[in-house]
Amino acid sequence: MRLSVDGLATNAQKLGESGEELLLLHGWGPRSVSLEKNMLPLGQKLKRRFRVSMLDFPGHGETPAQAGNWGVPEYAAWTLKAMDALGIARASLVAHSFGGRIALYLAAHHPDRVNRLVLTGCAGLREKRGIKAKARALGYKAARMGLDIIGKIPALKKPAEEAVDTLRSAMSSTDYLLTPENLRGSFSLIVRQDLRPLLHGIKHPTLLVWGENDQATPMWMGEAMAEEMPDATLLIYGGEDHWAYQNQAARFANAVEAFLEEDFPL
Repeated sequence: MRLSVDGLATNAQKLGESGEELLLLHGWGPRSVSLEKNMLPLGQKLKRRFRVSMLDFPGHGETPAQAGNWGVPEYAAWTLKAMDALGIARASLVAHSFGGRIALYLAAHHPDRVNRLVLTGCAGLREKRGIKAKARALGYKAARMGLDIIGKIPALKKPAEEAVDTLRSAMSSTDYLLTPENLRGSFSLIVRQDLRPLLHGIKHPTLLVWGENDQATPMWMGEAMAEEMPDATLLIYGGEDHWAYQNQAARFANAVEAFLEEDFPL
């Protein structure tokens, strides 16, 4: 189905006829991630007991990208408008990775719109940078400044621009490089925001599901959330990675059902 959300022709789907409202939120990956690929299989498993909604974030799947750069607050505001368009006053959120950032923000700033949270491989916490990382960042800034000055010389403009591109590629994360250029500004805003200060204020019952070998959102993030959120339980899938919820889809769906029906075995 197509919805107009904040002027964007948004791709969304609804499954299930009865039960609690669930909203599934996928992760970041404008070239590879979508509701159809990453959330629909889970939605099909959950629809027997819940009313399940899912959507493509702007710039993902079949939803066009927004104009300008958005950080977490803007994506969260758009998600609220999507909930309104879907007729959802309040829902439990099942979210992966970047979707978890949005779920945390909504739970903290709009607690009346959220019942419970299921967060898997949830992003949003920043690790403190060591001396080497800080020195690397300073070196990058100094090199960029030097190349910008050189680029003002007409004969050296093109070589300077090529050197900047090479430098940016060497210093950037794989996720940044895989993000289309028109969304890189948004990506930078998203990853720079540390949501850790929000954790202690999120009172919603929360199930955290983590892959033991998750490299994208390492285990320390799940452990920190479990420690700092007032009502959170951490479930670890041994030997699994960032896509644990997909790799063990039936097990994950069963855990979601049990948790939301309040008989989750601790």
